[in-house]
Amino acid sequence: MPTHASLPIAGDPGLTRALAQAVATCARCGFCKVSCPTFPFGGGYETFSPRAKVYFLRDYFAGRDVLSPQWVDRLYRCTTCERCQAVCQTAIPLVALWEAARADIVAKGLGPMPAHKKLRALAEAHGNPYGEPAVKQSQWLLPEHRPVKTADILIFGGCTASYRMPSMLQTGVTILTRLGIAYAYAGGLEHCCASPLLRTGQIDVAGELIGRNLDLFARAKARTIVTPCGGCSKTLKHDYPLWADKLGKPFDARVRHFCEVYVDLLRQGRIKPSIPVEKTVTFHDPCHLGRSQGLFDEPRELLAAIPGLTLVEMARHRETSRCCGAGGGVKANYPQMAAAIAKDRLEEAVATGADMLVTMCPFCQGSFSQAIAETGAGIGLSGLEELLLAALPQ
Repeated sequence: MPTHASLPIAGDPGLTRALAQAVATCARCGFCKVSCPTFPFGGGYETFSPRAKVYFLRDYFAGRDVLSPQWVDRLYRCTTCERCQAVCQTAIPLVALWEAARADIVAKGLGPMPAHKKLRALAEAHGNPYGEPAVKQSQWLLPEHRPVKTADILIFGGCTASYRMPSMLQTGVTILTRLGIAYAYAGGLEHCCASPLLRTGQIDVAGELIGRNLDLFARAKARTIVTPCGGCSKTLKHDYPLWADKLGKPFDARVRHFCEVYVDLLRQGRIKPSIPVEKTVTFHDPCHLGRSQGLFDEPRELLAAIPGLTLVEMARHRETSRCCGAGGGVKANYPQMAAAIAKDRLEEAVATGADMLVTMCPFCQGSFSQAIAETGAGIGLSGLEELLLAALPQ
């Protein structure tokens, strides 16, 4: 059975054949259906389930069905959260399947969805899907931050952290600064990691952005690329090596999410949380951090190291964690559905009785911030690194 890492890039020869072979193994169990965060918003119709999409694509690959507007819509109602893939009995690489189908939809001129076309236009014009000028990319830097021209660590801010939700990025760099750890940052030259475009099937412009970043990484000569974003770290870890081979560009840097860096520093004794943080918290596992990268233990090890902090888990956590609704282009084109998914997850957090909902992804933080504002939920929201910084002596 092919895995995501062993499959060709969407649009490459051999992918359709590999995926056709994969979908033929579907056991029809329906485990994916009950785990899918978007299925409940399909009015109960089976065609909104991952299982139905698999069977449609099996017929489509075999030439027995066509891409109707209805099926195009169904195939874009997916956050790429990987819950379906995690429970699949026959290990079908479902997320790769959805992304390949979307790339095929785009290649045939039948998609993407309207909001995704806007993301593409902005990314082509500005290098990021928010349409922000490059001169604003470094606006998150604080006066105490001291990036150097070259270092073993290169900070990759990512678009959401750089332009919309900077706290996790700022806090991470503040911790490095206080520890005297050198880091480089190519503010104004960094391009979108291309995750929003890859996930929505727009692989041509995604390849252009990836190529520019690969050139940037080569010039920077960084040995380690560090980012606060689950989507960025997933894309840099999983997709960039494949694209580097495809584009004939070097890419030998190690990619790390900030939580991996914090845990290393904690185990080395360089981070020593000693100031009590008297809070009861619950932790939300971001999909692209947890299921995509297997980073479940690291956040909990950090929380356990903070004196005074008590962790209470939600009913669904770690591998079974529910999605915040922000991924896969869903929030851009189906904002009401994305908001409802975030509110469902927020209800789970509130039910724990925790003072605060904690996470480690700017996308998740943005979704929950909106959900708390709209519902008036009596729970705080924080990035884990903010609590870690509060526990560190000056």
